[in-house]
Amino acid sequence: MFHVKPLFLFLLFIPFLVKAQHMGSTTLEVKDLPALPVEDVRVGEFVSRFSSLNSTQREWFYWTNYSRTNPRQFWDSVVEPILKVYPNFRNSYTASLKKDLYSAPSLPFVKPNDNLAHTAQSLAGSLASKHALPSHTSPSGETFENRMKSISVKRCAGENISFGPPNTVLMLVLLYIDEGVPDLGHRKTLLNSSFVEMGIGVGTYPKDKYMVVQDFACTQD
Repeated sequence: MFHVKPLFLFLLFIPFLVKAQHMGSTTLEVKDLPALPVEDVRVGEFVSRFSSLNSTQREWFYWTNYSRTNPRQFWDSVVEPILKVYPNFRNSYTASLKKDLYSAPSLPFVKPNDNLAHTAQSLAGSLASKHALPSHTSPSGETFENRMKSISVKRCAGENISFGPPNTVLMLVLLYIDEGVPDLGHRKTLLNSSFVEMGIGVGTYPKDKYMVVQDFACTQD
């Protein structure tokens, strides 16, 4: 069973201190996804330590950390079953993703950072309030570089933006696939071993869509 409801997905990535925005997009039908793997106790216990996270933020922290600490298992238990539902996703991008996840080591957990959460939510909220398309620049003109400098992040940071249906796992998998983004910026951000902190911002849109902003940073000296 699936709902024939085409959605256009936007995915954006920007590396720190680089002006260019990298955008990918895809159109998909909203289908019933396969059952998710049972909770990884170690990841679940880590995320549960942070009581300030809301339910959506908690999901993003859980699945981001699940994918980083169990990259091969993430492919086998999450990505591969989704590709069976969406066989049209199978292409050179998914082939390279399997190779990358199978060869990636277990990466450190990313933990919540209140300052990153504030900047991520500020961007997501301001874009959603205007029903604006994804952008690393806010409607008021504030850039990613401006936002990072305002919270004293001086080096080693990145930002992913996804826009589409409110399904954390599907959106995360599409960020990893990174179709149409030649430099695979979203995937590289998610698999960056230097990133150990993250903030999640969420903006809601009409017609059951949402925007998620992930701001990442390494430890600042």
